[in-house]
Amino acid sequence: MTVNKVLLMGKSGSGMTSMSSIKFASYIARDTRRLGATIDVEHCHVRFLGNLVLNLWDCGGQDTFMENCFTSQRDNIFRNVEVLIYVFDVKRRELEKDMHYSVVSGSHPAELS
Repeated sequence: MTVNKVLLMGKSGSGMTSMSSIKFASYIARDTRRLGATIDVEHCHVRFLGNLVLNLWDCGGQDTFMENCFTSQRDNIFRNVEVLIYVFDVKRRELEKDMHYSVVSGSHPAELS
């Protein structure tokens, strides 16, 4: 059995938890409205496509947590990441800041894998 670490990141309110709940926990879209914001990191293992197990890390998107991801928590968060999914809300006013975070986060898995 193969286990792959998948890191799900994006700014708070961009829909990361909703997206993963629909794809991996069989939620229907309207049920995701009751989900709260992710604080810190939530981990779960999800069987996907038969023999593949995803170690899904859903990271909180609040500014203070995002800063910690790239500083004090960097080694823990980005170590052994196989897939990084960065979710954007293209209607946000801070899209440029979100794009900066995605570029920074995209460089860390390669350094630590």
